[in-house]
Amino acid sequence: MKPFIFLLLSIVCSALAFAQTPGQSATRKTAHDDRSPVYFVDSVQVTAADLAEFNPNNVAYVYVLKSKDLHSGQDIKTIFIETKTFVRNRYWLVFSQDAVYRKLVPSPEEDGPVAYIVNGKLQTATAESDLAAVNIHSFVSLAILDKATLEQQYGVKGKKYGVVVQLKKDQ
Repeated sequence: MKPFIFLLLSIVCSALAFAQTPGQSATRKTAHDDRSPVYFVDSVQVTAADLAEFNPNNVAYVYVLKSKDLHSGQDIKTIFIETKTFVRNRYWLVFSQDAVYRKLVPSPEEDGPVAYIVNGKLQTATAESDLAAVNIHSFVSLAILDKATLEQQYGVKGKKYGVVVQLKKDQ
């Protein structure tokens, strides 16, 4: 009899714990309810107040997605922001599958002596912005150039290696 009463008491307590008070909606208020954008920084939702404290010099990539709320029909703007560190970590994870690259660049922070060439285009000093499109779905191949070849083919001086990256064209 005691196990039955304990089970019944557990069910009732669980039901009470998850019950809603009258007038309480089952849906939570989201940022787009008041027509303000929803923000994500490095895949984490943040508030507009959080963005006010954010250093814009750390931004590598911004993507704005416009859609419609299925229930209300109102426009929803979602803004995705990726920091340079986030982008660098992502492309390093993809490129480091190559053993030679991993030996030359043992961590994402150690790619200073590397010049990146993506789909034939030499990347600028803001390589993170240019490499934001790199992911496991867009990546095709990687080749390493030594200093002499890098200088001869691309005119790059001051870098030890060149990393030639081929991405899918539709990315």
